[in-house]
Amino acid sequence: MYGLKLYLEGLYFTSFRKPTSTSLILTYPIPPYTTIRGILSNALGLKRDDMTVQDWFRIGIRPMNNSDRSRELAKILKLKGTGKSFQNGFPSSPVFKEFLINPEYNVFLAGDEDKIKNVHTALLNPARPLYFGASDDLIDIGVGEPVEVEKVTAEKVSSIVEGVHENCAVEKIPYKFHKAKRDFSVEYKTVSIPKDGTVRLGSPTECIKFDDEVVWVG
Repeated sequence: MYGLKLYLEGLYFTSFRKPTSTSLILTYPIPPYTTIRGILSNALGLKRDDMTVQDWFRIGIRPMNNSDRSRELAKILKLKGTGKSFQNGFPSSPVFKEFLINPEYNVFLAGDEDKIKNVHTALLNPARPLYFGASDDLIDIGVGEPVEVEKVTAEKVSSIVEGVHENCAVEKIPYKFHKAKRDFSVEYKTVSIPKDGTVRLGSPTECIKFDDEVVWVG
């Protein structure tokens, strides 16, 4: 098995919008799996609804800082009608939008050698501009070299992990999309996000070792 380590930094501010928030636009504290796969798909130049990369990699996420959260008052334009006919105007309303300030993450990809090397090449020379969260949120990406990684069992990891664990923030985040004809649905995972950089699992769990870092990948 091969792995690729990425460093992702949201420049200035970033928001990973929770789709169920309406009058107050909330953000996830980490990029959802769907966001990371979107970055990879953009780099590869895949079409909008091409979800190929969902089956390519297992992904690990490690927050590198406790990013401050702030809010701004934003004017949101709302869709009117079905979109099939011309709209002369759009209703709007002011809402508070939550965002993260300079968030940083290490992201770990584990998969087949050819696919790891393929996405490594794409990230060094992306087919389209890359962004983080909203389409106007800037991103800085550090790309490591493809390396061989090994499966290990561990009771402590330096990443988020599925389930509910002590001394962690718990979030239910989008994991992947499912398509049935023209309809899409979203699968979620409940994960624990370490507050001090590590999570104690309580029992041996299968993880991936990247050099000296042991991470859980989902």
